[in-house]
Amino acid sequence: MQATKQTKFILAIALQVFIIFAIVVFKMAVLAGGTEVLLKVEPVDPRDILRGDYARFQYDISDLNLYLFDNQQVRNGDTVYVILRQNGKYWTAQKVQTTKPTADGQVFIKGRVASGGLESQAEFFPRDRFQGFHVRVVYGIEEYYIPEGSGHGVDFWNAEAAAKVAVDANGNAALKQIYVNGKPWP
Repeated sequence: MQATKQTKFILAIALQVFIIFAIVVFKMAVLAGGTEVLLKVEPVDPRDILRGDYARFQYDISDLNLYLFDNQQVRNGDTVYVILRQNGKYWTAQKVQTTKPTADGQVFIKGRVASGGLESQAEFFPRDRFQGFHVRVVYGIEEYYIPEGSGHGVDFWNAEAAAKVAVDANGNAALKQIYVNGKPWP
């Protein structure tokens, strides 16, 4: 009986270590093999007392106008695929769809609708009245942890901030580097 408890304990620890290792390997694979895109960011908060120094971002592609959804209804929590196109040095949202894009060479990022899901609004309003409606999408790359002590005195508000993001063939994204006024940060 004692060996069984010990075996279960070891298996539980091994499973937890395996899960953590799998997450790290997955992110490393995205960083190593993904397409690099530069996204314009709007920093939100550079420090949290409980978590330490980090930056939380909202991307230009986080707040999407409803016309990009091409008459597709989405609910909060739905997975969406944002097709990107390069517009100058930054990548911007070209179209949003609920199914994974299949065109070769098309760069897209997978996200989740956080707010603004349509539910059944399209039944009550004509499509042209939705031009002011927005859907907020999160991609899992909104927080960037930085070395302890380097978050003090951070001022993004009067600066041009951008993020280099790696996106794999399935739309999974990993944050590679932050740039402030064209220079790597921190």
